Amino acid sequence: MKCIFNGEIVDASQVALPINDLAVLRGYGIFDFFRLSDGVPLFVDDHLKRFYNSAQVARLPISISQTELKSLIFDLILENQMPLSGIRMVLTGGTGAGAYAIGIPNLIVTQESIKFPSEEMYQQGVKLITHEYLRDIPEVKTINYMTGIWLQQKIDDAGAFDVIYHHKGLVHELTRSNVFVVNADHQIITPKDHVLLGVTRGHLLKALANQFEVIEKELPIEHLRIAKEIFITGTTKKVLPISQIDDVAYEIGEVTQKAQALFKDIEQQYIGSH
Repeated sequence: MKCIFNGEIVDASQVALPINDLAVLRGYGIFDFFRLSDGVPLFVDDHLKRFYNSAQVARLPISISQTELKSLIFDLILENQMPLSGIRMVLTGGTGAGAYAIGIPNLIVTQESIKFPSEEMYQQGVKLITHEYLRDIPEVKTINYMTGIWLQQKIDDAGAFDVIYHHKGLVHELTRSNVFVVNADHQIITPKDHVLLGVTRGHLLKALANQFEVIEKELPIEHLRIAKEIFITGTTKKVLPISQIDDVAYEIGEVTQKAQALFKDIEQQYIGSH
């Protein structure tokens, strides 16, 4: 398997990070992730833009341009020949400036196998649990997933699929997904602030707005209890219905089903045009 390391395509088995990289010492770094479908890198420009924006906010310089990295990624895809897979771009905190200062970052791009929720999950929905937490710099896709991973045992014990984060009475996001709530008036509400603006979320919002009233605003946690439908979005989740959060059950209704159909069309159109 090949990967990209600091601007060059090399054997993944030959790559190693320095032990004094800030990603190793302090967990400081950013990443982004997109998938290939039928060999087509879905929404690659959106993900590259977010990756470079995250790097800027995190004060991490990238040694090559966005155009150069895109070209290298296409070369990597040709090398590895994995038409259904994920591409992970990581930029570390770097080395050379000490244990508490940003150094010279290492840029790593890997290609990996992916899996999706089961067909049963897409039809019948999944269960979530809640947890009070707000990610550090939530608008940035950082490599800090300690809370989500630490909660995995609790998620498994509850027979749940994932955890939804809330903070000071407001719902924000899941560990790796955005959330949409459908109320009794068929309005679709999704949190606007202190969330990672997902690429799937963005494309779906535009499509939904043509057929529904879609509102980006604060989402009080008590609104989860009175919601009619809830679904989540993400790169490998696509549009996934929620059947239960803690002890509250939801229907898999027409809005969720329409959202699933819309995103399927978005993906197929993108593949067809690229």
